[in-house]
Amino acid sequence: MTAISPSLFSDVTAALRAAGRTDLVERLAASANPAPLTSKQAATVLGVASANTVKNWLEGGWFPGAFQTPGGHWRFPVEDVEAVRLRLEGLRDRNSRRDLTPVECDDETAEPPLS
Repeated sequence: MTAISPSLFSDVTAALRAAGRTDLVERLAASANPAPLTSKQAATVLGVASANTVKNWLEGGWFPGAFQTPGGHWRFPVEDVEAVRLRLEGLRDRNSRRDLTPVECDDETAEPPLS
């Protein structure tokens, strides 16, 4: 999804309200601020079998916006999960092409291992 400027968002929601489409205003607002994902949901989006894999990547620093709920459960911002998904997709593409050229990165930005 492409982000829109706050002023455009305001104009669009005002036009929708004027047209009596508050249902669309609510849907647009919900999609602009998606709820953070659980570790299991993040694992599903990332195409890995276990939520523990996501938690291991969390410990490796791959989800800088992740936070714990008062109950101690981890939540992952959709944009963090999407960024990791794109990295994994790039690695899978390189692997499918048998591209063995080293990825230009240091230990700080190394890709998470595929599981």
